[in-house]
Amino acid sequence: MTGRKGKILLMTILFSCRILADPVENDSIRCTTLGEVIILEKLPVSTGSEISALKMDRMDLPRVSQALEWIPGITLSEASSRGESLLFLRGFDQTRIPVFMDGIPVSVPFDGLIDLGRIQTSSISKIQVSKGISSLLLGGNTMGGAVNIISTAPAKRFEFGLKASTLWNTAASLGSRHDKWYVQLDGSWLHRNDFRLPSGYTPVTGLQEGDVRHHSRTTDYQFNGKFGFTPKDGNEYMVGYSRITADKYVPPYLGTNGMPRFWRYKDWDKEQIHFFSRTAIHPDWSFESRLFYDRYYNLLKAYDNKEYNSQQSKSAFNSYYDDYSAGARFILAWDGIQNHTLKLGTNYKRDVHRSHDDLDPVATQDEYTASVALEDTWEASSRLSFLAGAGFFYHKGNKAEMYEPLPGSKNYGIVSYPTSSDQDINYQFAVDYKHNSNHSFRFSFSRNARFASLKDRYSYKRGRAIPNPDLKTERSFNFDITYNGNYNNLRWYASAYYMFLSNTIQEITGVVESDPLIWQLQNKGRAHHRGVEAGLSYHYNWIKAEANYTFINRTNKSDTKVSFTGVPDHKWNAMLEVSLWHRLVLIAHMTAVTSTTVSSNGDLSIPGYALFHSSIGKRVNRMEAKLGVKNLFDKLYYLSEGYPMEGRLFYASLSYTFNSQ
Repeated sequence: MTGRKGKILLMTILFSCRILADPVENDSIRCTTLGEVIILEKLPVSTGSEISALKMDRMDLPRVSQALEWIPGITLSEASSRGESLLFLRGFDQTRIPVFMDGIPVSVPFDGLIDLGRIQTSSISKIQVSKGISSLLLGGNTMGGAVNIISTAPAKRFEFGLKASTLWNTAASLGSRHDKWYVQLDGSWLHRNDFRLPSGYTPVTGLQEGDVRHHSRTTDYQFNGKFGFTPKDGNEYMVGYSRITADKYVPPYLGTNGMPRFWRYKDWDKEQIHFFSRTAIHPDWSFESRLFYDRYYNLLKAYDNKEYNSQQSKSAFNSYYDDYSAGARFILAWDGIQNHTLKLGTNYKRDVHRSHDDLDPVATQDEYTASVALEDTWEASSRLSFLAGAGFFYHKGNKAEMYEPLPGSKNYGIVSYPTSSDQDINYQFAVDYKHNSNHSFRFSFSRNARFASLKDRYSYKRGRAIPNPDLKTERSFNFDITYNGNYNNLRWYASAYYMFLSNTIQEITGVVESDPLIWQLQNKGRAHHRGVEAGLSYHYNWIKAEANYTFINRTNKSDTKVSFTGVPDHKWNAMLEVSLWHRLVLIAHMTAVTSTTVSSNGDLSIPGYALFHSSIGKRVNRMEAKLGVKNLFDKLYYLSEGYPMEGRLFYASLSYTFNSQ
């Protein structure tokens, strides 16, 4: 709950009881190893590419979107007209940076992305981010990298967890590991009432009177379950199920560059069933498989008034999505050549989108992507390692229907559009050099591609655009050099990268003479992305400190007058953890960005900001009490133009942990 000018409102009493591993073990042992897809697996992971469950818990980050913001190179877009939390990685939006959960792609089939604010962190062991170069075994569309969210797995004979909060944040877990099997169940509920705006906000007459953000509440339920069978070393088989159910309001737009919408996602449901396996079929051979079925159901209710209770005008509607994805991945690994690990993998994923408004007939779009890739990791010496990979990727449309006016008629009906197909070859190369235990270098190059999504090809954008089924593949050439170093208790890293994009999809206006505002997506663009990332951490006895910095420059080479949007040029993160007297622990962290351009002509931007958060806690044996505050200085800030974010938030917590063998 937000506060006002130093008025401290401590409204939260949080109790949690967990029979789990110790915090350090929580980051390592309690990881679903079948969920990892690691590139350069025998080489160190770059320092700025991962966030652990322990860090997410220390900084009180309950949503994946909040956790990802800590990683350098990532910036967020939040709120907006669809109420979604989306990421940018090194300037690439989320349609070009696929998100995986335990190596399985998770996205809305039509949009080609997922709202990261709907995924809670309570059942996550860590989040790994591949930048520039990612494993070709993941499948297609990893144009600028990939995000893999790895779930927890039990480490002890019996584990139980329970968390309850008057902030409407609850989580429970139950797990058990035995010699030849394990089981894990996780459930959580996260609710937010209409939040309070910062003190610097000016009310908007007719839309936003007072300091409580109208229609900003959300409710999220999440459940995960898995059962694993481990008959012998090197063999593991797991079946799992997950479900996310959400009800989210989209608060109205409050800017001066558009019209407000009054939308509510009454149903936002996503569920998945999957099967993983790893089999050692020979001392030099192993086989892995992933099979999954993923369903997405959506009811979007568009209202015509600020009370969100009327649907009488033509602008009001009920929109339904009933989508699914199904796919499989198979990987055959061979270690028969000394110091080499050779992997051959194949992927198949089918996406089906079914949509309609109210009583309209259902329109269906159906497509699939397939790939085959080969990767070789060669450990040439204790200091030098190489990776080389290549893959063939294929996209094919099966059906493309739209509900629109019939040709030569004013009546509406189902119209079939021509389907499309495309193919591409991706390849990559990387080298790691360890000068000694304190210094290492990595250079990587990749040639990646991205197939246009169903939304890119066929969406009318609610009457603002013309579909283009003939959109072709976007391509990027990515170069990266990274240096990692450490000395005693000090660690640091720096990365520099350059990316050249061709055939990029851009909005082209003027395609309809009678309406110059109508646009179409076309393959017209060339662009350069270049930037620097750096980080520094220090840990000694009673103090831990971390900081990282991101700089990015994006240039539209096709038309320098058209600006890229959504990503600030500079971003900083910092965290300080100090162990004080009497086992008191102080944690403070901050995020700061410069201004962000949000219009393609460069005339509109949102201001930069700096957010500070802190907490102080005391641990006695296995119990810890904590008091904290987010947005300490009640800063007015925006992640999307016209959508002010939450003000100061105070909270308190009490936790208890227990380790059972």
